[in-house]
Amino acid sequence: MAINWIGWILSFVILLLLFLTGYLLQNSVHLLIAGKRAHGIVVGMESSSRFNSEPGRAPMFSPMVEFVTSDGELIRVSGRSYTSAPSARVGDDLTVAYSKSNPRNALLLTWEDFPIGPASVLLGFVVVLILMWMGGILISNDPTLDDPFHLLPTVIAHFHLNPVRFPVLLILFFAIPSCVLGTYWTYNITADLRSNGMKVTGYVTAIERGYSKSNNGTIESGMFPMIDFEDSSGTPHTIRRSLAKPLSRLKAGDKVEVIYLAGKPDQGRVNTWDEFWPSPIFFGFSTFALLVLFILVINGYKSIVPETHDPGIHKELKTSGVSAIATVIKANKKTRYLHYRIKEDAKGAAAKLENFVSLEGEFSFWVPRQTEAEIKEGDRFRAYLDSLKPVQKFYIDFNDKIGNDPFVRSMDDEDASIEEERMQ
Repeated sequence: MAINWIGWILSFVILLLLFLTGYLLQNSVHLLIAGKRAHGIVVGMESSSRFNSEPGRAPMFSPMVEFVTSDGELIRVSGRSYTSAPSARVGDDLTVAYSKSNPRNALLLTWEDFPIGPASVLLGFVVVLILMWMGGILISNDPTLDDPFHLLPTVIAHFHLNPVRFPVLLILFFAIPSCVLGTYWTYNITADLRSNGMKVTGYVTAIERGYSKSNNGTIESGMFPMIDFEDSSGTPHTIRRSLAKPLSRLKAGDKVEVIYLAGKPDQGRVNTWDEFWPSPIFFGFSTFALLVLFILVINGYKSIVPETHDPGIHKELKTSGVSAIATVIKANKKTRYLHYRIKEDAKGAAAKLENFVSLEGEFSFWVPRQTEAEIKEGDRFRAYLDSLKPVQKFYIDFNDKIGNDPFVRSMDDEDASIEEERMQ
């Protein structure tokens, strides 16, 4: 039997990346779970000579924290990452996780000190590689693309993926988390300003034209009110209203209320509803709409994803559908082709379907689960039909085999046979 070199190489690369991710997170996760906790105080900032030596680059700092271990030893440690704007300031209290055997290898319990960035890059590359691999399996009939453990075909079969559904789900896979992060980020900014912002009075001093470049390369402009105000220390600042005329009716000399965070007066905003809520509402609504679209695609909604005659989508019909019998006319696992016919079960439930005789379908992207027995021509399986739309919604349970019909024929073959009898 030929060795699946492509599958083994890709599997090795993925396992190697997962190992590197685990290695990066090993120490931090161990301290986070099993490390002792101590309260520390930020006593200073340590600068990085590696980053600060680069010309034109902002200086990078990491908090230096002092804490006392359970043995009474005073320890000073610095963070594991450097940033131009550390979230902790001198005098702030920070929680530290440390190992009793090596307290100087302590972990500051902040997002900045946890190696999320490098781990996310590696995991993101793994996800992209797996998605590309699955796409290759779907659009190609090359069996060498299968993984050695047959995990990807199992995933493909479980979610009924095909070249029609997969691109839509792939886009939603990236779009939904992006909208969730956008909602979280914009809402946090708004909530922080509304809860902790300092309010002062500002005045519209001018109306200036602003320019921006659109996606198609054209230059667009607008007239924006410019607002002057003084922060709590008396330092003057100028900000620009986010809405241009005619949406903004402010004119020179108007008085407005400005809200800003301490230490960030240049990022102040006019304290009005339209400066805070449009972005969170937009991202929140987009998240909801994309989730609804995701559910519709998963359920095989025909107006979203064209009908593919996939007999495994509507599994919910096992509990609500009308009993039927499906017979395999032709099945080719290598070419992923499945030809089947479904008839109502004459011995089944009393509920009968009006004007329904049988249906026949051809599925060109059939990837059976590894747990299913080999399916061959004539095999009969339990099927279920929607009582209202039996031709559009149906389900075949390939784990519920009820026999074999060696004389099974397609509708075309039956019609041809009837026509021959008439001609004789």
